[in-house]
Amino acid sequence: MGSAQGDLVRSLSAGGPVELIGGKAYRLSILTKYFNVPTGFVVTTKSYDIWKNNKILPQETIEEYFNSPYLLEGRGPVIVRSSANVEDQHNFSFPGVFDTYSNLNTVDEILDAIEKIFKSVTSKRAISYCRSVNVNPDKIKMACLIQRLIKPKYSGILFTRDVNGKNRIIIEYVKGSGEGLTNGYQNPTRIYLQRDIINNKDIPNFISDLVITSLEIEDIFGMPQDIEWAFDGKNVYILQSKDIVLSSKKDREKPTDKKATILKGVPASPGKAEGVAQFILDDQPPEEAKKLFKKGNILVTYVLHAEYYPIFIKARGIVTKVNTILAHPAIFARELGIPCVVGVDVEYITDGDIISIDGYTGEVFVYNPRNVLKSFNLIEVNNKPESTEAKNIEKEYIAALEELDVEKIRNILRYSFKRIKRLYLEGDQKKCFEIYYLINSLMEKSTPDILSRKFKDFHVIIQKADKKEKPRNETEEKIFKIYNLIKKYINYQTEDSKDIPKLLFGVSG
Repeated sequence: MGSAQGDLVRSLSAGGPVELIGGKAYRLSILTKYFNVPTGFVVTTKSYDIWKNNKILPQETIEEYFNSPYLLEGRGPVIVRSSANVEDQHNFSFPGVFDTYSNLNTVDEILDAIEKIFKSVTSKRAISYCRSVNVNPDKIKMACLIQRLIKPKYSGILFTRDVNGKNRIIIEYVKGSGEGLTNGYQNPTRIYLQRDIINNKDIPNFISDLVITSLEIEDIFGMPQDIEWAFDGKNVYILQSKDIVLSSKKDREKPTDKKATILKGVPASPGKAEGVAQFILDDQPPEEAKKLFKKGNILVTYVLHAEYYPIFIKARGIVTKVNTILAHPAIFARELGIPCVVGVDVEYITDGDIISIDGYTGEVFVYNPRNVLKSFNLIEVNNKPESTEAKNIEKEYIAALEELDVEKIRNILRYSFKRIKRLYLEGDQKKCFEIYYLINSLMEKSTPDILSRKFKDFHVIIQKADKKEKPRNETEEKIFKIYNLIKKYINYQTEDSKDIPKLLFGVSG
């Protein structure tokens, strides 16, 4: 999405300052890097300012985000929640002051809920609460958080420390939605646990997962936390996290062991580098990310695409979670001559810490690792083709790749990108994105997987291609041509692909 849109509406994981996305969304945006947080987007305080003056909402942009295949896929149910700039602060959290609207399924219902929440800023309840905590009501700026609604098997709250200062965890939960718990309609199950319960076999697995997650969240924010959560039978989701003030304060323990923790990954570009780790996520607007990223830092990310090139050229090295040597960061790292390691559990890396990376061995040295007790898995878009056309593209591409037939691969890519544009312009977005995700998966994942199995030195061959060395034989020459062709398409550098990022996502390729 473009920067102008990002000022009015942006994905939750893109983050942003409290004054733009509000306290609730700000904290959740941090947690999206590491934990299961329901997918969604934020209608920002700038939209609120426009609405307050003109009673106009950015309807088209909200609809675009709602329909985005990366976010809510145009389907409900969703929940719309307040995220004011004054919410979830250290001294006060505005509990229940602003309304929440759930089980919404259409854009019209979402727009109506946003307006109601915007109007609630001047409600008697909000003004009364502001007076009680000595906050000027005129300083309130409201954002709205729209998220996928979780259908929980259990839901509740967790305090990472007893509010009386005792070294224990308090959990309260009910069956189904937590609304009955917060409203007092249901009597919860309450349990007290010691903070070290990792090997406790007497509690359900989901409670163990919840406790592990909650302690990590406490570590991130540096304060005991009041956490709202839901368990859908498979995963624990974090719905909200606020600081709590204890009656007896205790300083966090600071690590004194300077011995590095080694994270293992796959070497994707040779070289060594040391510097400050800085996280950039793929849905932060590129222009904003460029301003935030400091030259000479080590770029840490899950996956980034070609439009983030201005960041790559500022980085001293790159570390990614996504495990493919044909991801954009890896390709650009090789072209720029900086080290890159892919397939790394980046959740162990703390933003702002000094790290060292070795692009020869695939090792990342972390000197102040986060206390991660449970690894985070990337959510992958389902690229399995459903339509006959997509199945044929997959079949023909893999056959051509197995044969190292450069011209067949070129023709398949040309056809695919022309079809993507045509389908989008014809309004068939479902099929358009099916082919888009499929062809990108074939280039970025299937190609290195298949060629690595066929040729044990495939990694070495593509490094030679990046250095523009001469191929040793006909087979190597074909691999060079396939690799260079795919690079151009991945980076949107061909005539039939260069306008795809702007057309589909509103960004320049």
